Amino acid sequence: MIAMRCRYESEMIRALKTGALSESLIEHQRNCSICREVAVVAQALLRDAGDLAPRYTPPLPTQILAAAERRRRMAALERATRFVFALKIAGLIYAAVLVLWGVRALAARGLVLPGLNAGSLNATITGAGLAVLFVGGGLWYAMREDGRHLG
Repeated sequence: MIAMRCRYESEMIRALKTGALSESLIEHQRNCSICREVAVVAQALLRDAGDLAPRYTPPLPTQILAAAERRRRMAALERATRFVFALKIAGLIYAAVLVLWGVRALAARGLVLPGLNAGSLNATITGAGLAVLFVGGGLWYAMREDGRHLG
């Protein structure tokens, strides 16, 4: 805590702040070097505060609440879209596995499509595997890019 060096110091600050400087305080200020210094510092601080107040006025509470609500909704939307995106990837993987299983099951029962022999079946399975690999790589890249833009 700062000790008062003059008994009129707090009154001088209050009077300068309100603009109600009495004749007795003006007379005291002329005779007291401490109060003259207080007046100079207080006037400089009040002038700076007056200059800064219009530029640095805090936003209204409703604006702060609206921004917080927007951030909360965006976070919830990001969580929901991440889950839906993971479901889409899982669906693509399940579809690819189902196609591979179906082709193998048909080949095992001898219900091979015309022109689909053992060699072309292996090529088909390899092609489907590569397609899943490339689609998965593209989806991973897209998911990584989405995360960068949402963050």
